Amino acid sequence: MNDALANSRKLQDFLEKEIVLMRSLDQLLIEEQIVLTNNEAEKLGTITPEKNNVLMQIVELEKNRNLFLSAIGYTPDARGMQDFFAATENSDKLEDNWKNLLSISSDAQEKNRTNGLLISRQLSRNQSALNILQQNTQTGSMYGADGQSKNNSTTGRGIIAG
Repeated sequence: MNDALANSRKLQDFLEKEIVLMRSLDQLLIEEQIVLTNNEAEKLGTITPEKNNVLMQIVELEKNRNLFLSAIGYTPDARGMQDFFAATENSDKLEDNWKNLLSISSDAQEKNRTNGLLISRQLSRNQSALNILQQNTQTGSMYGADGQSKNNSTTGRGIIAG
């Protein structure tokens, strides 16, 4: 087997694994978006660790792919991939997988941006609610240490049952 074919197979292996992981990440981002839209923040506790795990695997694969590109004489980046395609015969399937990976990555990036906006919006709502609650007293606390309201809105006598 010649070097070009072996190199193509190795890069194909990297890309196929990256595509699987990027699809997983994309799906997790969809789930995260649903949870954020439905205001079910408690469910983020299961999605976030999964998402972080997938991201770490993607970063590791990308790093290894780039190291491999360097080892075979190409720059460790998208330009290096394009140069490899240009220098290699019958790299159409490999190039299609590369374009597929870039497309999935772009979709995931947009979903991640949207999720960030949803999180910011929710944080803003939470802060507004806290501000409203804290406006009710000058001390910022509605209840004293005894659990009784600090707001004495009743003047005069209370209700007398009799």
